[in-house]
Amino acid sequence: MGDVPLIELRIPRGALPRRMLTAFLGLCAGCGALTLLLKLTGLPGGGAAGALALGFLLASAGAAAAMRGDDPAFTADGVRLKAFAWDRAQVLVPWSEIDRMWIARPRGYDYLYLLPRDPDRHLRAGGLLRARIMARIAADRGSALQIHLPADGLPPDRIRTAVEEFSGGTVHIGPAPRIP
Repeated sequence: MGDVPLIELRIPRGALPRRMLTAFLGLCAGCGALTLLLKLTGLPGGGAAGALALGFLLASAGAAAAMRGDDPAFTADGVRLKAFAWDRAQVLVPWSEIDRMWIARPRGYDYLYLLPRDPDRHLRAGGLLRARIMARIAADRGSALQIHLPADGLPPDRIRTAVEEFSGGTVHIGPAPRIP
């Protein structure tokens, strides 16, 4: 980055959330139209189509919620990210508190995982469901703090370089830990 002072490097979420939102809204509209058609013609199945429309509407709300807020970023102070996809605010994990970072590809998508020295300090409160989901992610992948790395976003090599530059060489992206 040369003589330019480092301020932050945002990790764009890419087109995936917008595509998901568009797909869910399209399915919601289709199921809603089917519900109306079945009700007008008196054919059975209107209730099931209505339930599907409601389900896709709720999925759309979830996709829209995941798009809120700033993109995750590397800053001179640390890594700024949401502790949970639907959080309104982000948490900042200082470079000095990062135990390890790695990139993994579960289910075909790249993610950057971050394991703080004290994970509980960076998890936001928010009810039993959130705590259970985050505990499950932590058990499955070794860290509940993660950032989706979209294919149309920053390449992993650029992320590795940025981590080393922003952390002053104190944090490196290593291999994924073995999860039992």
